[in-house]
Amino acid sequence: MYKGLTIFRIALALTAVGSIWTGAVFASSAKTSQEMDIDKGASGSVQVILQGKGIGFYQVLSDQYDNLVLVKVVDGHGNYLSSRTITNKETVNYFLFNQPGQYTLEMTNLSQNPVHLTIGFGDTRYQDFGISSSMILVGACLLVLAGYMKLRGYITAHPE
Repeated sequence: MYKGLTIFRIALALTAVGSIWTGAVFASSAKTSQEMDIDKGASGSVQVILQGKGIGFYQVLSDQYDNLVLVKVVDGHGNYLSSRTITNKETVNYFLFNQPGQYTLEMTNLSQNPVHLTIGFGDTRYQDFGISSSMILVGACLLVLAGYMKLRGYITAHPE
């Protein structure tokens, strides 16, 4: 028996559409992924072209726990936007960029052993998440409201 559109169904639809929209926006952003082996004292780099201004990200995953890798984000003019020493297995960091152009992620292995890295580098496109995140928020609030409306009429037994 079909009961029509309920608050619960609308909330689920808003949350699902907002989540899929957010995933699609992030999937279509400018980013690159690469795997590389860096010997002791050696360096490697990854480049990406970013448009406009916004918040960029880099994700560095390693195959071991005892790392010491220096990671720097450099813009097209040679300015350092971010510089961090990574000592753990997985790291995600963010940086601000103010102009379009080519950005480089430079990694230097400072540890005593060679290291295998998997790198993700790109743009978060946070500006495009406004509508989709609002849909998720409204959907979540409607889910809470639907749950409250469903349960408010139930009486619970209290011990005497």
